[in-house]
This record gives sequence, C-alpha cells and structure tokens, in this order.
Amino acid sequence: MNTLASYDELPYDSLPLPETQPDFLAAVAQLHGFDAPDPSRARILELGCAQGGNLIPLAWRWPDCECVGVELSRVQADAGAAFVEALGLPNVRILHGDLAALQADLGEFDFIIAHGVFSWVPPSVQQALLEVCRRHLSPHGIAYVSFNVAAGWEKLQPLRAALTGRTAADLPAPARFQQALRVLDELQAEWSDPALLKEIAYLKSAAPSYLFHEYLAEFNAPMRFGEFAAQLDAHGLRYVGEAGPRSAVVELEDAWGMVPEGMAGRWLDAEAALDEVLAVRFRRALIARADAPCARPPQADALSALAFDADLRCDEEIDLETASEQRFINPAGNAFPIAQPAMKAAAVALSAAYPGSLAYSDVLAAARQMLAEYGVGGEVEEAAFRDALFPLVMAHCVMPTVTSVAYANAPGERPCAHGLARQQANAPNWVVSGARQVAMELDAPGRILLGMLDGRRTSEELAAAMRRALVTQGLELPRETVDELTRQQLWLFARQGLLLA
Repeated sequence: MNTLASYDELPYDSLPLPETQPDFLAAVAQLHGFDAPDPSRARILELGCAQGGNLIPLAWRWPDCECVGVELSRVQADAGAAFVEALGLPNVRILHGDLAALQADLGEFDFIIAHGVFSWVPPSVQQALLEVCRRHLSPHGIAYVSFNVAAGWEKLQPLRAALTGRTAADLPAPARFQQALRVLDELQAEWSDPALLKEIAYLKSAAPSYLFHEYLAEFNAPMRFGEFAAQLDAHGLRYVGEAGPRSAVVELEDAWGMVPEGMAGRWLDAEAALDEVLAVRFRRALIARADAPCARPPQADALSALAFDADLRCDEEIDLETASEQRFINPAGNAFPIAQPAMKAAAVALSAAYPGSLAYSDVLAAARQMLAEYGVGGEVEEAAFRDALFPLVMAHCVMPTVTSVAYANAPGERPCAHGLARQQANAPNWVVSGARQVAMELDAPGRILLGMLDGRRTSEELAAAMRRALVTQGLELPRETVDELTRQQLWLFARQGLLLA
C-alpha cells in the first residue's frame, strides 16, 4: 500500500523526544571533543516532524531559536501549522514538503533532527536525507539521525517476514494491524524462540503505529554501522557520537596522545564490533560535516564543563556510609545500580533539583555537603566521582546538558501553567510535554486541571472546580479524594516544569 497513506491512516504519535534536545546533543558532542553551536540561539530543522510534537516545545523553550519542520503528510503538517498559529509562536514553521525536494533558500541549520525516518524510507530518500545534512548543516552544526541496526534486527527478521507474509498488503493500515494481532497469537502458539516470543509479547501491547511501521510497512531496512559510516563519508559527512543510551562505550588501547583524525578509523571499526557483541538494534547517530573538527570516543574528563539533570527514585533507605550497591529507577522503569556513596548523594541532589539542572561543580559540592551533613567522613576524590558519573551519563541515568537552569519546584499560591502546556492539554490528540521533552500521560481529569491553570485560582478553588468538572462527567468522588488528587497532580505539573514561578 502507499507509504504516505499508511502514515495518515495510522500515524506515529507526535511525541517530544528527550534525546533530540539541542542542549543535550551539544553536551554529547562535547563529550566527544566536538564544540557544537549555542543551542539557545540556534537554527533547528526537523525532517519528518509530523505535527510538531517534538519541534514546537523546543521552539517554545528557546524563543531566540528559529525552528523549521518539514512533513510529507499534509494532514499532519496542517495540524501542526494550525497549532502554531493558535499558540501565537513566531519562531517555528511547520512546512508541508518532501525532504528530497527542499526549497533551496532554507539556509544553514545548527541542528538537524531526523528521528524515525532513515530506515523507513526508500534508498533514494535515505541518500536525499544525508544530502540535506551535508548541504544545510552549519560549519559546526550537528545532525541527529536515528536508524535501525542490522546486528540487533537479524534475529527479528523471521517475525517481520511472518507478519508481512500472513497479512494482506492491500488492506488499510488499521485493518491490517488488526489482522497482524491475530497472526501474533498464531505465532505465539507456534514458536519457541525466547527472543521472538519476548518481541511478540511486546508488540501485542505496543502502540499500533509501532507494530505497523516496524513490521508491516514496505520499508524497514536495518543497516550495519560500518555501512552507515561509509554512506556518511560518501556524502561529505562524519560520525560524531551516539545520542542514545549506552551500556558500553569504545575505549581504544594505545590511543593516548593521538589526534582524533588518527584514531577515527579504529574508532569506527570498534563501534561496528560493539554493535555485534551487544546485538544493538537502534542507533541515534550524531553527524557533522566532513570539514568540521574530528570527534573522538567519549571522554570522562569532559564532564566537568557540563551540567546535568536526573529524575530518579530509590525504593529503599539510601546508604551513604558504605559502597553498597543500590538501585535508582527513572520514570521509564529502568534501574541503575549505584554503589559509590558520593554518587548516591549526587543522584539525590539532582533528583531534588529536577527538572532543573546543576553544573558539575554544583553536583559535586552538593554530594560533599550531603555526606558531611550525614556525618560521613573522608574526602570525596574528584577523579573517582567523575569516573563513577561517566557510565551513568552514558546509560542516560543522568542526562548531560550544556547549561544549568532552574524551574519552579512548587505549585505556588495560584498555580499557573505556561501557555504551551495549557494548549496541549486542551487540544485533542496532542501530548503534553515536560520541560525536559518528556511525554506526559495525562487522563481526561488531568488535562482538564492543566487547562484551568491560568493563575487566577488558588489550589482550593481548583479542587472545587475539579469536583464540579468530574460531576459533569458522571464521576462523583468524596471531597477529600478530589482535593488530594488535585494536590498530587499540581505537584506533578511542577515536577515536570509546566508551572511558572
């Protein structure tokens, strides 16, 4: 069936994507010895932006940036343009167009984002995407290009083959998705491979758009890292680093004293080998022009120039006296073991500041102060602290950024959400995005409450308004219950940086 039609019939949710934040991308580049442009005053281009669920929050966050989105689906491009017009946001445009035929006068961009595009389009469009990066990146600009990796997808190919072979390609996308669910039931009964059964279980609960576009769509072409790097080279581009979470990073032996150009070939070979060992399935590659400075594998020494944010919890009493390993969990449910007492203290300090970020020196100082307050003796050695922080940053337990920033951390007397959050809450099919580009799952009452937060009501008045709103929806709850739920929701909004000081 027509690929564009399938995206109109069963589009991906237009979500904010934390790993595409330009301040995060600039920080990752800095870990690789690459100085990216200032993200707060950048020109940002997103290819395949859907209705702008990722790009519009970036434009809102940085009013001095100029943001342009290009989307092939007119339905989604028009929805995004209408949302921007209603919001009155002057620094973002959503254009209906083909990335293979961009208008020539768009100019250069400091950051180009192409998430979920490269592996899902024909080879000719893949080449056009890389040509856009070569032609439109500024001299030190960074492009983010995600793609499926062959190393991790090889074992899943039988599942894709079965789903495409047992469903009718001429069906509309929603009907073919329903057919695919029935095929998954059949395969679950027929197959015994643990990896395939795990994937089947995931697909049965995943978003319909994910199942369709990963397993049923005409194009899904996983690629080996070495092939991707060769294509970059052919287009006058070069690899800078990886924006996705990493459980292991490349460390080159005998690389001390080598200039980045001298280790580039060994680094790329090592990245390809790492994919095979770890069965990597998805990459979020950062790339730059070939005439830009050469990057290198990430270095822990670069952490001291950055800032960090983290949203973590620990479900047990934190032991700051011994190097006992404890699990810190992020909102996605990923668990990260931390043993060093100073790093546990740092995790607590960062979580208390979230969604704000703390400069490296402030994180270290906060950790030292917390240990002192709890009577934990001994000096916190900076080198050991840095080396403990590095793998947590690589794994995305702690997120790096190039600037430290604070947000309102309490609802205040008359809670007021910023305009973007209120419009997202009031607009059907729009996801509310947190300050750190996190998608928030809000039910209908949560959206109603967020839409009310114009700064004119106290918390008590908001709770009373929510009781009335729930009654109109046929849901009558005890006053104490509504009051408590309202209070919890307001603190959640503050936690995600939606409220003004």
